[in-house]
Amino acid sequence: MPAGKTFALTDIVVQNPQGDAGTLTVSSQDGQLLNLALENFRDSDYHFVTPIQVPAKSKVTISVSCREVGKPVKAPRPTQCVESLFLGGLLSADAPARN
Repeated sequence: MPAGKTFALTDIVVQNPQGDAGTLTVSSQDGQLLNLALENFRDSDYHFVTPIQVPAKSKVTISVSCREVGKPVKAPRPTQCVESLFLGGLLSADAPARN
């Protein structure tokens, strides 16, 4: 996140369009937000009533450990895993410090 800004993360959408097997982990500065088995979903969405606060100069990361490349229905087998992540929320300016 940019300096002086906080991101209120309200939505996460993950995709596994090929049906790959392995794990997908979404993390922030506070640790793991989600740890998913790829074989359990093709498309999955998560919505948070209380947003996850991602402070300035922090980041949200995705890591994928591919155990087996999936084979889409009626299509040739790809050569590598392909996952994607969408983050939704609100980026706002940090409140000025009070004395």
